[in-house]
Amino acid sequence: MHTSTGRYEYQFQGHAPAVRNGRYVDGRDFQFLVMDEEGWLYKIPVRLAVAAEAEVRIILDKSTVVSEQDAYVESLRIAALQLRAGLEHYRPRQNAPYAELDDYFAVDAGRARQWMRGAV
Repeated sequence: MHTSTGRYEYQFQGHAPAVRNGRYVDGRDFQFLVMDEEGWLYKIPVRLAVAAEAEVRIILDKSTVVSEQDAYVESLRIAALQLRAGLEHYRPRQNAPYAELDDYFAVDAGRARQWMRGAV
């Protein structure tokens, strides 16, 4: 993908509980491996807050009968969209602190609602 900060390839690596400063925080990290045009690899977590995942379920429930798998797939889609949006404004760097990454890549309930409505 081409962004204003460079060209990247990315791959979803899985999800894990979100941990910041050695403590669990409300949410889940969707982990992506990102490679820039120079071949440097970066692991970027896209944290979906618990409220964001709840928002996904609420919106999906209004439109269809939703399974846990459906909610997970939609959460992953939102995480990938947020990764792409973040890379438009942020050029990855080695050993970037999670707080810095969260400024560009974290998803709260309002952002999840925007992504689901296509308003971003």
